[in-house]
Order: sequence, then structure tokens, then C-alpha cells
Amino acid sequence: MRLRSLLQMPELGLTLLSGTHHLDREIRWVVPTDLQDPRRYLSGGELVLTGMMWRRARDDSDTFVRNLIAAGVTALGAGDHPDFHTVPTDLVDACEAHDLPLFSVDAAVAFAEITERIVQRLSVGRSGDLASLLDRHRQLIAADGIGQILELIHDELGMECLVMSPTGRPIRGSLPLSEPDRATVVSRAHTAERLPQRVTLDRHRCYSVFGIGSTIHTGRFLVIDDDHTQWPPERRLVAEQLSALLMLELDDPAIRPASHTELIAAIAGAGTDDDALRRAGLPLDEPMTVIVATGEPVERREVVIAEALACGDDEDSDPLDMPVAAWATKGAETIAVLSGPAGAPTERTRLVEWTRRCAEILSFGGAGAIGVGLADPVRSPESLRGALEQARHTAALAKPRPGCVDVAEPDHLVSHRMLLAAVPADVSRAFRTRVLDPLIEYDARHRSDLLPTLRRFLECDGSWRQCATSLHLHVNTVRYRMRRVEQLTGRDLRNPLDRMDLALAVSLE
Repeated sequence: MRLRSLLQMPELGLTLLSGTHHLDREIRWVVPTDLQDPRRYLSGGELVLTGMMWRRARDDSDTFVRNLIAAGVTALGAGDHPDFHTVPTDLVDACEAHDLPLFSVDAAVAFAEITERIVQRLSVGRSGDLASLLDRHRQLIAADGIGQILELIHDELGMECLVMSPTGRPIRGSLPLSEPDRATVVSRAHTAERLPQRVTLDRHRCYSVFGIGSTIHTGRFLVIDDDHTQWPPERRLVAEQLSALLMLELDDPAIRPASHTELIAAIAGAGTDDDALRRAGLPLDEPMTVIVATGEPVERREVVIAEALACGDDEDSDPLDMPVAAWATKGAETIAVLSGPAGAPTERTRLVEWTRRCAEILSFGGAGAIGVGLADPVRSPESLRGALEQARHTAALAKPRPGCVDVAEPDHLVSHRMLLAAVPADVSRAFRTRVLDPLIEYDARHRSDLLPTLRRFLECDGSWRQCATSLHLHVNTVRYRMRRVEQLTGRDLRNPLDRMDLALAVSLE
């Protein structure tokens, strides 16, 4: 399908702003995204649709367009941003500078409608099976569209599959994967340069991971129990387009979590009342927990909050049901109020453990660092302002490494973390450097893992066997590494004060 064909479909609401001389370019597929760098979800030839949520400054437009050019996309469609009635001039200039065709999208036309209509056109002349699938998709029952699409994958490809959240939480599907296996699959998918990605478990179980969208609301994964690199092009095309149909279903406003800007702004300002809780859909007289996430990038910050709120799900609940919660991003913070049983004091341990599990899976390197803080549960709207302040203080105690996510809870307000937070940054750096630099230099010179092993050893409370098991090492290997740590740092791990020095230095690392 050529670009000029888009201009012959007025129902798409597209107006060409630049790239008139490129109307004969071919479109291979359509990808909606609000990530500033969506390259890992692109394979070339796409029409990219964006709501420009990535744009925070004029220079962001040039960065975004450069990323699209590097991925080999065919054209860009922009619109649907609440603050822009027209496409910003800096985005137009960037597209003209990099010779990328640009369309403006009429605000009255949804990206999902554009995607579905173009998919229908692309199916013509490709695969009779694919056209049949798309015809059947239009007839799917709205109540369980996702389940029926997965049935199509099973029937047409003869394979079991599973749709998972960014942290491996199962959403739909029949593919049996344990929780550790799901965590491994999504961790590797997050660090992959491109999707789909082949993931092998236990040296013989091979799965293919496809991306379903690329935003906070649609950044999920489709896992199929086969190696897509061995498929013929027609089969891979069917899988990719069924992934896109899943994205349309999962991006339904009835499913997508809504932002509660009004309530969060009230809590952060003068305070809130019963009526504000009712408007946000929160029950009255139920325990509530405030969660705050700070740091960059915003997309990962929101994913951490969204997944933390899913702690309220139980085995019998529908994983697509909205949690009893309200959340919004306000400036440099993403703030959430979790209500109901999951926000109660009796569920505190489960909530903290779940949030830390989400943080661990979403710590996959890259730029930025996310700190998450939880407050003690409260029961009245008037108490939410104080809970927000406590969550902010707690989040400030989180010490994520670059590219990672760290979680702190109110107990940390009376722990060594509070003391460390009060120590000047240059003093903390000097202490950490003095204690850990010998290990860092040794690891770099010998390509060893003394520092990671020390960190795990301390997390295991000095248990040789537990540390060895968690790292898949022989216990003698752990003992050898710890002796080397003692030699290089001059600390004795049997001495409580020396072990405290190492633990404090590692917590600052």
C-alpha cells in the first residue's frame, strides 16, 4: 500500500504536512506509539501514529524523528494530544529536515480506527488466510475479543500462547508458564534490541515473544511456544498482525486504566473529601495506601505504578479488571491511591513484596532511575495529604542504580536509609569509593563478579549455601570470592562492624 492511497481514504482524517515527493513509498504495517525511542518495536516500512506524549521540549521532536529514521519507517502520523490542536512546528521542521513524510491526524478519528482500516487494505492480495482472520476479527464478540483472538492463533498457527503484562503477570492464554519462567521471559524481552525475540529456557524450551503496542497502556507481550526464526514469512506475518489486533483490543478505553488527575491534584494541594473519592470510583471507609514514584523515564515510572496496583488481583479475578485505585502523573511524580483490601495494613507485606518483584523485573538497565515509596495505610480522605508526604519521604530514601527501580517503605524511615539520606552526597561517595573501588577495579581487570557476589551474599544474611543457590554457583566458589573480597577491602566478614561497613557501601553503590 502506497502513501498516496492514504489521501484517497478521507475517513482516515489524514492531512499531508510534508513529504509530497515520497507518496510512492510503501507501507508495510501501522504502529501507534508514544515512546520517544520506539525502535525496538519497529522493523522498517511502518506508518507510525503518535499522540506526541513524548514531547516535553522542542528538541524532543528532532530526537523522535531521528529514532524513526534509524528504524526505517515509511511515514509519521501525529495528533490526539490534549495540549495541541495542531501538529507543533518543531515536529514539522524535524520531519522536513530528515525527509520523513508527516501527516496530521484529525482529532475526531481514533488511532485504532486508522489502524484497522489500513490493516484491512494491507490484507488484500497478501494471504487469503490473513484476510479471513481479519474478517473474523470484525465479528468478534466484544465481551471476550482477546480470548477469541488467542483462539485464532491456536487454530491458525497450531500453537499455545499467553498474553502477559510488562512484569509477566498473565492476562489471557493457555500456555502454561510458571511465575519464574514468566519473569525470565519478560526480562529478556525488555532487554532485547528488537521484538519479536526468541527466548530459550532450560536449553530446550523455545518461545517467541512479540510486542503488543509500545505505551504504558499497551506495552504487553504475546508469548508463543515455538521458534519464530524458523517460520516461513507467511506464518510470521500472521503472528505479527494478530499481535496488532490484540493491541486494538487491549487499548479499549473500557480496559485501559484512566488517569485521575483531579483527585491526585486535590490530594497534593489543599486536600480532598468524600465526593472526590466517589468521582474517582474509590470506596469510602476503606483503607487506602498512597504510592509515589519519582525519576525518569516517565513511561517506566508509570508502568511500575500500574503493575504495583495489580497487587489487588487474586486467582479468581479477571486480570483485565480495573483495580480499586486512582493514579496520575503530576510533574516529576506519579502518584497512586490503592484502596480496598490490597491497601489494608493486613496486606502490607504482600503489597511490598509484589511491588519489589515488579521493580526487579522492570530494572533492565538504560538511562534514568526510578524510586518508589509507600506510605502507611489511612482510612479517611483528610489523611491522604499526610500519607502523600510520607510516601514522598519514603521514595526519597530509595537508592536505585542507573537504569533500575528501587522500592522503600515506611519502615525505612527508622532505618539506616534515613541516616544515609542525611549524609552529604560527597561524603557518601568518598566512603563508597574507599570501600568498594578495590572490588570494582579487580572485577574490571579480571572480568570477575566479586561485587555482585558480595551484594547477594549480604542479601542472603551471610548464608553461603543460600547465596550459592541463588547465583547457581558451587558453595566453594562463593567462599573463594568472599575471601578475595576480605583481602581487597581489609574487612573481615565475620566481624559485624566490618560487615556493616560493606553493607552500607553496597547500599550506596
